[in-house]
Amino acid sequence: MTTTYCIEVENLNFSFDKNIVLEDVSFNIARGQYTGLIGPNGGGKTTLIKIILGLLTPSAGSVRLFGEPANDFMRRFLIGYVPQNASQAEFYFPATAHEIVRSGRTAKVGLFRRFTKADDEAIAHAMETAGVIDLKDRLIGKLSGGQRQRVFIARALAGDPQVLILDEPAVGVDTASKERFYEFLRDLNKNNGMTILFVTHDLGVIAHEVGTVLCLNTTLLCHSDPGVFTEDRLIEIAYGGKVTPVIHGH
Repeated sequence: MTTTYCIEVENLNFSFDKNIVLEDVSFNIARGQYTGLIGPNGGGKTTLIKIILGLLTPSAGSVRLFGEPANDFMRRFLIGYVPQNASQAEFYFPATAHEIVRSGRTAKVGLFRRFTKADDEAIAHAMETAGVIDLKDRLIGKLSGGQRQRVFIARALAGDPQVLILDEPAVGVDTASKERFYEFLRDLNKNNGMTILFVTHDLGVIAHEVGTVLCLNTTLLCHSDPGVFTEDRLIEIAYGGKVTPVIHGH
């Protein structure tokens, strides 16, 4: 049976002002895969995400999305994105949770097209899936960090994506909210078939939640099932110590 990949990264390089940020990074993410991306600050994680999203252009190498070259990929709505610190940002403008989620449908519908009943139903479904339908009339600035987090996930889901990318989504969220959040991601992956890639520093999550771990520090240090490592070994690989790149468990 042929494996279908949502994301294919091959020999990726990126430099900024002559500083090498990414060097010869290659990996694939299959449909339905739940992947955690770890590594030190400044190791290139957010840069990698931005290249996948088409926000940055690599110096060399390639990215394919659903089998198509990223530069030619027009169905960007298939990838939902929750940026870093989305739940922590200060919001002073008078937008409701529903309006924030509704804006996530625009990528699929088009900037100047009217929303249909089907679009409204998709928005409501996204809010129900993220558990924020009861917050729809609340101002985003009045919500807690955990509630905002779910609103921005609902926004990402509103475009009916097949891949959900989250950049350190649990930063600043209390422990109880984190547990509910990871349970929510687990359900999205297992019961909805959502392909998930998220950046995290929480190695406990890597050890117990995801199916695949990517360790990145300019180069790809490992791409494997997290179960083959102890937490100490993950710390050693991701954040320093003697390592031998590259460990491929797939």
